[in-house]
Amino acid sequence: MAARRLPPLNALRAFEAAARRRSISRAAEELGVTHGAVSHQIRTLEAFVDTDLLERAGNRFKLTVAGEQLLAPLSSGFDLLATAVISLDQPSVRGDVTVSAPPALTCLWLVKTVGDLLKQYPDLRLHLRPSNSPKEVIASDVDLCIRYGDGIWPGRRSERLTDTELFPVCWPDLLASGDIRDLADTPLLCAANGHEWDLWLATVPQGSILTGGRHYLGNHLAMIEAAVGGLGLAMGDNVTCQRYLESGVLVRPFAESVRAPSSFFLIDAGNHERRPAVTAVRQWILESFNRERALAA
Repeated sequence: MAARRLPPLNALRAFEAAARRRSISRAAEELGVTHGAVSHQIRTLEAFVDTDLLERAGNRFKLTVAGEQLLAPLSSGFDLLATAVISLDQPSVRGDVTVSAPPALTCLWLVKTVGDLLKQYPDLRLHLRPSNSPKEVIASDVDLCIRYGDGIWPGRRSERLTDTELFPVCWPDLLASGDIRDLADTPLLCAANGHEWDLWLATVPQGSILTGGRHYLGNHLAMIEAAVGGLGLAMGDNVTCQRYLESGVLVRPFAESVRAPSSFFLIDAGNHERRPAVTAVRQWILESFNRERALAA
């Protein structure tokens, strides 16, 4: 078999870290090198593949189409390597791990997917805390946090899990006719302040047919469950609604989606390398989101 023609490993690591964390500075911190070293390695990779992976604008960048295509399989590959190393020491993956996550993410995604992790590590004791409290991000008794935000939590390591796509969802019977005009007077269900509805309606011209009043349910989980109960149209997303959409419990009346200004991030103190149980759970969360991003691509 002919030898594989692969780019330098350091170049792949530098690009994957920068793309995943959406920051060259944070990638440099993670890898223990300078900002310039990360930039140099990314340019080395771009030269190797003969295409731009980043679209640069001053100190900021966004991924090109090629960069987006490379990120998911590359992250999955590094996850597989990390999982393989962890599995060599699997007997030591035991004990308590506390994970704090928003109630909607906990109930609609985490508890529906965590079974594989617990089967792999039967001696692991998982403690889930459905919460949006900012205090738990720095709490000493919380090992890992998932939060919706901009990725900046001082004194904490954060890694972007996924960007968030927003789109309306509803109970299938509300769209039984197949004509979205029948939804014109349907109430709009809001989690808290309705800003996500404002963003979607301002971006999607077809949404102008929706003239129903608004109900404010207090949080994202209550809003989605109200939609399941047929109370109206909720502003769903590609993470918390995915299982309901796959099972047909909810449907998308409109094909258009809008990128949310915030994303889901995994947050920790960055000092758990000596606790295999925390490392295993952290790696499973990252791998799960990478896998779902790859399937959605």
